[in-house]
Amino acid sequence: RMATGGSDGVFAGYKLVQKAADLGHGGAKYYLALLHLNGEEKLALPPCTPQQFMQRLDDAVAAGDLDATFTRAHSYYHGTEGYEQDEQKALLDFLKAADAGHADSAVSAGAVLFHGVDGVIEPDMEKAFQLYQQAGELGSKEGWQNVVECYRSGQGVPQSESTAQYIEETMLRS
Repeated sequence: RMATGGSDGVFAGYKLVQKAADLGHGGAKYYLALLHLNGEEKLALPPCTPQQFMQRLDDAVAAGDLDATFTRAHSYYHGTEGYEQDEQKALLDFLKAADAGHADSAVSAGAVLFHGVDGVIEPDMEKAFQLYQQAGELGSKEGWQNVVECYRSGQGVPQSESTAQYIEETMLRS
């Protein structure tokens, strides 16, 4: 029945993911956090409380899952999913995941530093540019788009239309 997607297969899959999480697999812990947050009708699994989600997500972060770290940073930044809004904690999580190679976290950390947060985080255009470039090198089109805009506007790097155009032509050609 697993091959047909029957309820036995869904339950068996859930049990396998749960076993991986019990063994400390960060990705499995992250998947379960999201599954419990939203609930799953096929498993008769109701949505969990924000506190339960936070505990599950924090466990996935502690297990080293970069997507979980990115999600927690996003939750801190916006004050969602039970997390109190804390832009400094958000930036620390974005930077932690970016340092470990998570491209979307590098873009997000760059954006936080590019714009700053009034009274909380000072803008740092040079560091933002470095993070955008890191994201681009990690495969993020959005990272390269931001690098191009930094060169065009001269924010974080010396203004250079020719460099912006070169990057656009080489890194953003679809």
